[in-house]
Amino acid sequence: MDFNDFNQEEQKMPTGWFKWGNFENLTGEIISDGNSVGKVVSDNDGTFGCITYRIPVNYVGDTIVLSGLIKYENVKGFVGLLMRIDGHSKKSPLAFKSMQNQKIRGTSDWKEYSIKLPFPSNAKTIFVGGILGKKGIAWFDDFKVRIDGKDIQELKETKKLTLENYNSNELELAISKSSKKLHFSNEETLHNSLNPLIEKIGDKKIVAIGESTHGTSEFYQLREIITKRLITEKGFSLVVLENPYDDIEILNKNLDKTPLDSLMQKHLFSIYQTQEMKSFLEWFKYNKTKYKIKFKGCDDSYWVFFELLKNNINSVDDKILNNLLQELKSNIVKSSTDNLKKEYKVKYSIHNNILEIENYLESTKKITKSIREILFNGKNTYINYVNIKNQKPIQSRDEIMADRISFLAKHSDSKIIVWAHNAHISNEIITDNEIGIMGRDLKKDFDQDYYTIGLTTLNGSYSYINEKYINGDHSYNEKLKTESFKPIDSLFWENKLSKINNSFILDMTDLKNELITDRLIGPTRLIGYSKESEEDIYYLPLIKNFDTMIFIKETNSTKPIFE
Repeated sequence: MDFNDFNQEEQKMPTGWFKWGNFENLTGEIISDGNSVGKVVSDNDGTFGCITYRIPVNYVGDTIVLSGLIKYENVKGFVGLLMRIDGHSKKSPLAFKSMQNQKIRGTSDWKEYSIKLPFPSNAKTIFVGGILGKKGIAWFDDFKVRIDGKDIQELKETKKLTLENYNSNELELAISKSSKKLHFSNEETLHNSLNPLIEKIGDKKIVAIGESTHGTSEFYQLREIITKRLITEKGFSLVVLENPYDDIEILNKNLDKTPLDSLMQKHLFSIYQTQEMKSFLEWFKYNKTKYKIKFKGCDDSYWVFFELLKNNINSVDDKILNNLLQELKSNIVKSSTDNLKKEYKVKYSIHNNILEIENYLESTKKITKSIREILFNGKNTYINYVNIKNQKPIQSRDEIMADRISFLAKHSDSKIIVWAHNAHISNEIITDNEIGIMGRDLKKDFDQDYYTIGLTTLNGSYSYINEKYINGDHSYNEKLKTESFKPIDSLFWENKLSKINNSFILDMTDLKNELITDRLIGPTRLIGYSKESEEDIYYLPLIKNFDTMIFIKETNSTKPIFE
């Protein structure tokens, strides 16, 4: 493996390097005795070219840095370094970074550049490259890859630990020692078996309770029990659901005067319109005053933001504020267009409208805590149109949900319970630019005060909806369907867990101590809103992803409130 130089005959691709993109002219070029460099030349028909090297991964660490020398001439688009880290599945990369957004153009002699990424525990392959976009010529030399500051060329390779190559007896013994049986025989035994977990998490700032499917009945039942106990016994007072923020605010406002079924159908994602969710909301409705509980959402909502803001702002006899609100309303109406360029422009203006309203309310001392929260969520909803305008990286749904939960945690004394998918609450990123960033960011912000409880299962049935893009419109009227889980092979985490007991609570810190590692990788199922597919299989170091895992071998689908 020699990727830190490009030695090769003139006009040939250096050994080990290959081409990404659609430029044809990617070669080596001799610049002095014994030294060749990589060269990318644009052509009239292509859009970019990247001279790329593949590095198999058998290393451990937290941070990876790619550095290299770049020289360029008459570049019209961009030039820079690129790094992509793939996992064991065929999905999107675990991590990716390109210097494209830096818009380095023009002409320059040799300079050193670098890019950095978190190094995923489940990495399988690193790709490093030099990339050129649009017109120009670029030369690349002296690539170096460092993990935690150490040159990868000098690092000792460490064999990847996988469920496939790990001693099964040793793993099963460690899981057995690190777990406590979950007793479902009656309510008292179930509560007693949860006692150690409740004590462990009772002083945390944020407890995130996950689910490996959105449509499993037992997961909601356990969430409800744990949530009620944290509220009544440990002083937690805020529950956040993976659902549009604005919709939940309006649901709260109408909770005491509108039938619950109607509110759920109008303001909850279809996957939550179940008897299990209704059970918790009924309890919340009749206990919110007694325990001073609040219920919030952490997802985007483009549909009812103005309605929510207008209902919370007193604009009587304030001409300036009324004009600002009218301009905001007008732009929201205009944003419903099939013209993508116009949509981006209008939604960028909406973000500015929200800022203007916030600044005006601040200057007139009319802003309240609740209005500030609504405006913050509005700005977050439209932040990516600002990012596009300013040529900054797009924030993922996970990042925005993390920002909302973090805002709630930092602007109140409340201890918070989060209900979201395992894929979102995970302590580590699962795939780049999307899944797991929420949990990663919250763990970074709150460290030990952020605690994750994953829930998973092996057999049974689950509910799903056909609509994959759940927030694409405001019609939450998809019908819930039911399906049985597909069989999975013996190397899945769920199968390994099933060897121990039918249901139990697994402490991941204890398991790490038993195995003397948290880097054991294996496949697991993470099913979203839609029907199970091959895309729902992820290869993860599950011990690192969660603080506790609750396993139930046989589970059932949720029960819809609307047939």
